[in-house]
Order: sequence, then structure tokens, then C-alpha cells
Amino acid sequence: MYFYIFILILLILVINKYLITKNFLISMTGDVHQKFTSNSKVPLTGGIFIFFAYLFFFSQDISIFFLATFIILILGFFSDLQFIKSATTRFLLQTFLILIFVIFMDIKLNETRVIILDQFITNSMINYFFVTFCILILLNGSNFIDGLNTLNIGYYLLISIILYYLTHYQNLDLKYLPTEYLVLILTCMFFLNMKNKIYLGDSGSYLLGFSFAVFLIEIYNSNLNISPFFIILLVWYPCYENLFSIIRKRLLKRSPMSPDTNHFHQLIFFMIKKRYKTKSFFANLAAAQIINFYHIIIFSISVNFIRNTEIQVALILLNVFIYTIIYFKAFFFKHNKRISR
Repeated sequence: MYFYIFILILLILVINKYLITKNFLISMTGDVHQKFTSNSKVPLTGGIFIFFAYLFFFSQDISIFFLATFIILILGFFSDLQFIKSATTRFLLQTFLILIFVIFMDIKLNETRVIILDQFITNSMINYFFVTFCILILLNGSNFIDGLNTLNIGYYLLISIILYYLTHYQNLDLKYLPTEYLVLILTCMFFLNMKNKIYLGDSGSYLLGFSFAVFLIEIYNSNLNISPFFIILLVWYPCYENLFSIIRKRLLKRSPMSPDTNHFHQLIFFMIKKRYKTKSFFANLAAAQIINFYHIIIFSISVNFIRNTEIQVALILLNVFIYTIIYFKAFFFKHNKRISR
């Protein structure tokens, strides 16, 4: 196992060096979002690393899953390379492709424990559309939170650690999911990303969001004794970031698809950098680790009550409340505004 990881890292580093010399598939220096990470040229090869890791360590019985992740990876590359500049076009392609994959892979939710919703999803097509909607929310939410080194990768690393714990200590059926490999893969990526050796890019963010959405749906369907709200809690941050961003942009009469620098993690970065007058590198790491450390606490609590819906819902509502309060405080701090009383 460790030998394959070593070979994979070596392969990616060689590919990265080649891409830098060709100035191809690298982060855009001078881009408005680049100031949060590094102004150097960094290859957007995180998706390649993850995809090859899946090929190395996952069961070959899930060939449709590999095909789906490969096409999602290619779609992300088209976005990274600016071949698809329109966010609306990207979203429509995402929706179409994911719906096709969901139908072919027959991914359904057995139940949600929301009575009205459960009545609707008894219809197979409605179920497919609902699952597609859920995957889209996580896929794009993963892209939204991919603005600081180690934030996105670190978040999914935490989820992987939780899944590893549930597999080995709570005897959950995780089917084909080798959680120990997931933890190892994302740990390696965490440190490569911290050192600005690799970025996820849209391809990596899409791939992480899509694959983990599929993993978590299958995990829940195989373990209906756990609360579905525990699964929601695990991915609440990217999902809420996505939904919150759409709402705030609509309130500002802007397109939900338009990029900006007012995401939660970016505001935390600005607050740390301005208040403590620190360099971008340290503000980046501090903001990312503060957010991830908060989730270590939340996940550590939730994992002890995986069958208790009331506690999981309470934790989700607590997260939403804390996020919203901190968001507005950081927003007004950045823009030097005060809430009038």
C-alpha cells in the first residue's frame, strides 16, 4: 500500500514539473482568488491524484463509478482550462451528466425520515432527481470552499477519519469503501497542498464532492439504523456555503453563478490578515485550520450519537447559527461597516 502511494506521489510530482515548464493546467497567477493561497504557479492536478488513487485502491467491481468520476474529472479540467467559461453551461452539464450517472448506477435514497419527502421519493424518477440535486449541492459546495490551502482537503480528510472510525469501531457496513486508503490519500494531499505543490482546481473539487456524495448515500442505504441527519451533518459546511451564497447573491441582485470574494473562509482570512497584520501564508493556514478544528469538535460529538436524529438536527442548527453570526461579523469587518442599531 505505502509503495503504491509513494509511486503515485512521485508520478504526480513529475507530471507537475512538466506542466509548469509547459505553463499548462496551472493556477492563474494574479487571479482575484489567488491572493488567498500563493502567487506562484501551482499545478491543478489534485483531481488526477485522487482519480488514480481510486483506481489503485478501490474495488474494480464498480467500473461505472470509475467512468462517472473520470467524466466529472474531465468536466472539471474543461473548467480549469477555461474551455467552459460560462458558469450556467457548467451547471447544466453537471446536472445532465450526474442525472445520467445516478440513473445508470441506480443510486436512490431508501428514506429520509421526512414524511412528505419520503412519500415523493417512492417514485423512482423523483428519487433520481432528488439524489441528483443533493449531489449537485455538495459538488458545487466543495468547489466554493476550495479557496484556502488545506481547507477543502482537510475537511474531507476529517470525514474520511470519521468513516474509518465507524467502520472499525461501530461495525458499520461501508461496502466497497476502503476508508484507511481514503485517510492515507487525503493525508498525503493535505501536506502537498500545504506546501503549494498541488491544488485541487475545479476538477479535484468536483471529484471530491461527487465521489463523497455517492459514498455517503450508499453508506446510509446500507445502514438505515443511523440517522440520515448524521450524513447531512458530515457535509453541512459545503452544502450550506453553496445555499447561503446563492441566497446572499440573489438578495444583492447578482447572479448566483457570479464569483466573488465574500465566501465564509475568505472573510475569515481577511479578518485574521487585517487584525493580526500577518502574511497571507499564515492567514491562509490559520483560517483553514480554525474552520477544520471547529469541525473536529462537532464531528467528535456527533459520532457518539449517529442514531439520534434530535441531536444531529440540533448540531446542524447550531452550525448554521454560528456560521451566520460569524459570517456577518466578518463581512462588516472586511467592508468597514457597522450594523446600525
